[in-house]
Amino acid sequence: MKKLLLITLLFSAISHAEVIPESQLHQMWKAPQTAAEKLVAEMSLEEKIGQIVMMDFRHWQDEGQDQKQPVIELNSAIAEIFAKYHLGSVILFRENLIDTPQTIKLINALQDARSNLPLMISTDQEGGYVTRLRIGTEMPGNMALGATRSQKLTEIVGDIHGQELSALGFNFNFGPVVDVNNNQNNPVIGVRSYSDSHEWVSDLAKSYIRGIHHHGIMTSLKHFPGHGNVISDTHFALPVIQIDKATWQTTELPPFVNAMPYTDAIMTAHVVLPALDNTQLTNIKGETIGTPATLSYPILTETLRNQLGFKGLIVTDAMEMGAISSNFNTDWAVAEAIKAGNDIILMPVAISNSEEVAKLDSLYTSLKEQAEKDPQLMQRINESATRIVKSKLEKRISADHKSAEKAETIVASAEHKATENDISAKAITVIENQGILPWKLKNHNKFFIYSDEQPRNDLITKHLNSIAEETNVDMALESRVAKLGLDGLDAQTIDSDIEGKDLIILATYNLKDNPANAQRIIDRAKLKNIPLVVISTRNPYDIAYLHDVKSNIAIYGITGFDVTNNVRNALETNILSGLRTLFISDGPDAVPLNVPQGKLPVNIKSPDGKTTLYARGHGLSW
Repeated sequence: MKKLLLITLLFSAISHAEVIPESQLHQMWKAPQTAAEKLVAEMSLEEKIGQIVMMDFRHWQDEGQDQKQPVIELNSAIAEIFAKYHLGSVILFRENLIDTPQTIKLINALQDARSNLPLMISTDQEGGYVTRLRIGTEMPGNMALGATRSQKLTEIVGDIHGQELSALGFNFNFGPVVDVNNNQNNPVIGVRSYSDSHEWVSDLAKSYIRGIHHHGIMTSLKHFPGHGNVISDTHFALPVIQIDKATWQTTELPPFVNAMPYTDAIMTAHVVLPALDNTQLTNIKGETIGTPATLSYPILTETLRNQLGFKGLIVTDAMEMGAISSNFNTDWAVAEAIKAGNDIILMPVAISNSEEVAKLDSLYTSLKEQAEKDPQLMQRINESATRIVKSKLEKRISADHKSAEKAETIVASAEHKATENDISAKAITVIENQGILPWKLKNHNKFFIYSDEQPRNDLITKHLNSIAEETNVDMALESRVAKLGLDGLDAQTIDSDIEGKDLIILATYNLKDNPANAQRIIDRAKLKNIPLVVISTRNPYDIAYLHDVKSNIAIYGITGFDVTNNVRNALETNILSGLRTLFISDGPDAVPLNVPQGKLPVNIKSPDGKTTLYARGHGLSW
């Protein structure tokens, strides 16, 4: 009774769409369920929708500007959108995040622009292949952690991510990925997965969550009901997963069930899984297609909520992705996603100028009109708004300003970066070695580098030069950009490249089918009796598509990448640790620069999938 009286008194001083002071928030934190119900009961329908919608603002073009500019500070137009539409959350991307002081200033300003409750400020700092902070400790990525199979190291990664995100003002990280990468041709998950073993995935995901929760950062498992067994990328297409329910229950489901008690949210996958929902929809092109999990009541409500008993937030993957946006009308799809069971609708519309705000206006109008006619939709809006508000109060999300001065002592600190290098060194996995590694450095070394891209060659060259400086030897480095998965690189050119060289470094990246150029380089090196090492720079499966490979290491990522906007960064720690693993220093006290410890976290199978070439747990050392 006293608790109810306290909440009632608090609300007597709060009008609609009015910023709630921190002092009153602190009182609500003591009774989050009661406070959430009361808050949502007092909200207008627009405010409830505002809690559900999570927008991104990556670029903005003011009137008179020639082109869009990255949003790195809050302008008045975007601030007005937060106020007018009562937005309750936002997701930030690499375009928004230049450095620590700028990020602090932007997030502080976003919180100041809130309509009522503090905002959920989210991002995708998975580590490795998906990283958003330009200045931060990326860590080598999930599959690299799988190669260490260390719950302790994985918890440390979560702890460091949590420290840095919290210091910057974030309170929600979309991770960890708990997809089981059981299809080595998966184009979108790959090294984002810990393993193709659901036991390994479960253990490491729980460890990561423990670490990041030390600092109050919310987490979201992704992507339910499982994204590991696809052959197309949901940023562009809608994959269908043709497995039966029993297979799903024994492969894809266990990590979600095992990590569910520890996480705050689960993100959906834009995939069709007929074993759980075989209903059909007609898309905007008039085609009959399966129902994506994001829009599926049987998958999200009947299975995830009712059968599995998940109590946290359900978040859609970005609704702007091609799997949804190229198939369905936006306003219809958002309403269906809410009715299916989603609480937060991520990136429903893209807005990059004042004219495009009309899309958000249309969405709100459509949702209000539909909700007034459809009791189910109205009920779901109320349920989701209450669940979101309760989460904010339970997690004690605050709008207090963060200090740039303090954050700069935490984000990308020397201690964090040293830990990052230590973990990546432990992850490097030697898949094959027939007497070539470790290669002994000498006074004068002549190396030739092949990769698909000049930035990749430049990165390898940079770190080879740092190794030369570390070991006090000379290196003569040459390189060529060659599309290794294609044909066209002739034997004469290769012979000219490698003539007189001591070692060839062939940096492959997600090979498949018949990578003629890569194979021709291997064949010419063998003919000329020149040692060659293959570095699988992203997925570790490349050796399955090559023959006569005498040495091969996996580094589990060379590039962090945002496929939705082609924004990328170099994973410096992965390639540095990989290159150091190749060598032993010169001199009487010669020692390996890095003794490999990593073990394959996945099975490497033959291209037809029938034969396991290298089993999970395989890894050589010296």
